[in-house]
Amino acid sequence: MYYFIFVVLFVLQLCAAPAFGAESSLIEGAKKEGALVYYTTMDIQNSKPLLDAFDKKYPFIKTDLRPAKEALIETCQKLPIRLGRLFVLGSWGDAVLVAHSMRDLRAICLLPWALDPQVDLDGKRRQTPLSQKEFEAKLMAYEKRLEELDEEQIIARLSGVSFERRGELVVVDVLEADGTWDQRKSIAMETQLGAWDAFSMIPGAPSSAKAPATAAAPPPGNGAKKPEPAKKPEPPPAKPEPAGPPIAVKEVDGQVVIVFPQERFDLDVAAALGKRDWDQVVRRSDNLPGAIRDKIQRDGAGFIAPLEFLSEVFVDGKPLTKQQFEASSTPLDGAKTLDVHFPRYGEVVLLDVPGKGRFVSSMPKAAALALVKG
Repeated sequence: MYYFIFVVLFVLQLCAAPAFGAESSLIEGAKKEGALVYYTTMDIQNSKPLLDAFDKKYPFIKTDLRPAKEALIETCQKLPIRLGRLFVLGSWGDAVLVAHSMRDLRAICLLPWALDPQVDLDGKRRQTPLSQKEFEAKLMAYEKRLEELDEEQIIARLSGVSFERRGELVVVDVLEADGTWDQRKSIAMETQLGAWDAFSMIPGAPSSAKAPATAAAPPPGNGAKKPEPAKKPEPPPAKPEPAGPPIAVKEVDGQVVIVFPQERFDLDVAAALGKRDWDQVVRRSDNLPGAIRDKIQRDGAGFIAPLEFLSEVFVDGKPLTKQQFEASSTPLDGAKTLDVHFPRYGEVVLLDVPGKGRFVSSMPKAAALALVKG
């Protein structure tokens, strides 16, 4: 608080000096200093206009955070501090981060993921808040997520960020060469260190994600080294979605059931259902309400789909034949049912409904038959 008051008084005194006839001596002293270390509780939108006005009136004085950076590093070297930060109170983002390991730097940058109630375990944003159970599961996975990338993988993701080693310390910052700070660059630094896009499917498993093409590993050694800005590649064209009609959804006793048309169900979709990889099952073009999509991601879904050939399913490890189905099936309300195995998914129920056709479903037999009959 002392530094905040000091800097504000200094700026006000310098700006008000002409009214008191003391501008000349004050400006001469400021020229000797040559730089202004600026502390504030305001965010960038409110503080930047003040700095811009100050720079315009006194262009020989620069707002320089390099002394504050050096002071932070010196403090971290002398005291048993695990993580040092230079940031603005009242808004998110760091100008400088100092730690003893890249893991600790990533830990502070993963906090937005861990604490956001609408971002799930895999780093995907939901349209509705997570359930308490999901949120607790995400917090439990926080430490495991930190184990997925090693130090070299984290460093390799840095681009447009200064990186250096000071003895046992690692230091990253987004300061310009003159010590000024554009707070918006802190978001990019947080994104690179947090690396949500590199999350493993199983929390804690080593990540196989490659570093972004724009990232370049900073060279080792002391002294701040700013990597050359890489040329931003053209974004790849959006991959067209496969052709086919949209899926439909029903709710049965509170559970979402996906109703597949013939063109949308195959072995790949069955495998995605088995792995609960809902992003491969539900397309953007399906136009499902956000609440339904979130419920599928959170609670999963059952399914029912047409079956063209009996030989697509198995009983006792062998493709089902018509004779075997007729001999083993069970009658149910005018239909025939049989428990079978669907490749790449698992156990399902097979239904043969007169006038409707054959279907496979993960739902109980009666519920599946009711869906078929509409």
